[in-house]
Amino acid sequence: MIREIINFTKDIIEDCPDIMQRNLKPNGGLYIFVDMDEAGNWVNENGVYGQDYLYLKTNDSESPIPISEITAFEEEVKRVGTTMNKVLDKNSQIFSCSPYAVVFKKKSLTNEKIPGIKGEKICKLLPFYFENARKLCLLEEQQRIVNFEAICGIILNGVENFIREHFDEKKIILVDQLKDDEYISIYLRSVSLNDYKKAHDCYLKDKLYNKGEFNKTVNGILYGVSGFLNGLNTKKTFLVHRTACMDEGLCGRITFEDALLLDKFQSLILRKVLPNPLPIAINQRKINQLLINLFHENKTPLSYRELIKSLFEQHEIKELSEFYLLNYSKAKDIVINDIDFVPMFRYYFDKPLLIENVMLAGYKRDEIFEEEQDISLKDIFSFEHVVVREIFNNCLVTIKKDGSYKSLYFDEVDLSKRFDNGKFLIYQLIMKYRYAFYEYIYKSKQNAINALMFDEMMFTSILASIKNEEVKSLFSFNNVIKRKLNIWFSLYNLFNNDKKKEVMASNVTDLMSKMGIVAKGEAVLETPEEFAFAAGQLVSYLMDKSVASDKNYSMLEPYLQKTKSKHLQDAIAHVFSQYKHAVSIYGKAFKALASNVLTYDEDVDMKPLLKYFLAGCFSNCIIYEKKEEN
Repeated sequence: MIREIINFTKDIIEDCPDIMQRNLKPNGGLYIFVDMDEAGNWVNENGVYGQDYLYLKTNDSESPIPISEITAFEEEVKRVGTTMNKVLDKNSQIFSCSPYAVVFKKKSLTNEKIPGIKGEKICKLLPFYFENARKLCLLEEQQRIVNFEAICGIILNGVENFIREHFDEKKIILVDQLKDDEYISIYLRSVSLNDYKKAHDCYLKDKLYNKGEFNKTVNGILYGVSGFLNGLNTKKTFLVHRTACMDEGLCGRITFEDALLLDKFQSLILRKVLPNPLPIAINQRKINQLLINLFHENKTPLSYRELIKSLFEQHEIKELSEFYLLNYSKAKDIVINDIDFVPMFRYYFDKPLLIENVMLAGYKRDEIFEEEQDISLKDIFSFEHVVVREIFNNCLVTIKKDGSYKSLYFDEVDLSKRFDNGKFLIYQLIMKYRYAFYEYIYKSKQNAINALMFDEMMFTSILASIKNEEVKSLFSFNNVIKRKLNIWFSLYNLFNNDKKKEVMASNVTDLMSKMGIVAKGEAVLETPEEFAFAAGQLVSYLMDKSVASDKNYSMLEPYLQKTKSKHLQDAIAHVFSQYKHAVSIYGKAFKALASNVLTYDEDVDMKPLLKYFLAGCFSNCIIYEKKEEN
């Protein structure tokens, strides 16, 4: 994988020449640019504001000078590279790593031990800093660095006067307005950008490898152990590789050029120049270039979903195959959450998935579906938008009212403010199945989820809603649970690999029709599915007779815990004895349904039938339907 990252970075830098400049912003603070002649004299000592020195506020919008007016030279220096991996200053007060630049914070000017002396603290650090910096340059550059050091000393000894003299007169800034955490940056402008680059490359030679003692030179080429996401410590026995091809206890030495490309890749990640997750196509240079250009097409970078959608729908890419998918998090450093090879990514389904509204659930208007309509899902991210959001109660994939989209496949999950009773079940569900959904959606691993997993997650998700939802009307009127049942019955076969596949959604319609015949006394319950559905209808009706002031759906839990049909019959008989005064036993539909449920003599396992029991509970209760007139 390291080789693929190296090749990807090299190709992207060549194909997108400005990529290393993207998202680069100067630090806020004071910038001073020094020009020297060949004799080492400071030729622009009496500089012009906006050309030789300027002040830039950290907040761009408040800056008295627009960023666009910062000299092209300063921007180019940033691009070439003066970023710091390890300090040259032992006191960690100077934040540059070039012999042609000195960058420090304003607070470093004051010597706290000797009040009243300004600039002395940082001046004492200059000799040590430049001694290390000179080692990064060729011999013929040594004198120029000595001269630049002397000019820096002059500037720093009188920097406060410099600020007052040049800024107070123009009424642009007072010295007190330069904040302690803002930077003072001094750049030598009379050297070429190539000189900056050479010095920076020399600096990196000692910093990009894990340890200098591991370096080896073979045929004049330096090899070492990369420090890119590598905390190798040979003194810790259990961190040492035991199975790789070893050379003196180490493996995987790479050249400096490769280590430099890894460093640039890390820089791009930290500056959010690359999408997350990041697809790295193998031997498909044009695809990589297109993905990066699409990512930066608008001022606001596209999300991964928008990126893939644009690739397939607008650019009509037929397939995305043979790529590594890198998912990472960025804090102080990079954390790799997941990396895997994807042989073939499936964006469109072979045929659209249909979520039938068999439970007659109400839907809110959405960009995916219309109110009270069956839902057709044509691509994998529509599946994520609708199905994953619904199963995990808008917690794993969160879609806000403004359309913003957030997923927690690898992030910390905090549901403390979202649920009261069912939050722990949802938390467990997310932690158990989120990686399976990530693999199913982002890597097209169709075997990542199977029918048993789908049954468990749907039942647990509905149970979480049962624990949390209140009964506000008839017991069967709950759109949240109905929508989940629609998904359960409609998509069951999507994860079912058995040769004999049931048409689950139509089963509910057939069962409802059968209940109408049973309620008329014209048929009896014949199958376990019919028994479970009828039991759900009966329980729903009995729950409506409850006069509890705080009625909620947790009243269903005792029935869901029954493992055998006979235990469920006993529980229904018990609750009937509680509400018998409110039930008209002369109602033909109730009598027919109750007698069939309570006298069903086959002892069956209820766990596989829970979906049918719940479907019966939340379908329109047949007992309330009026008799048809002849």
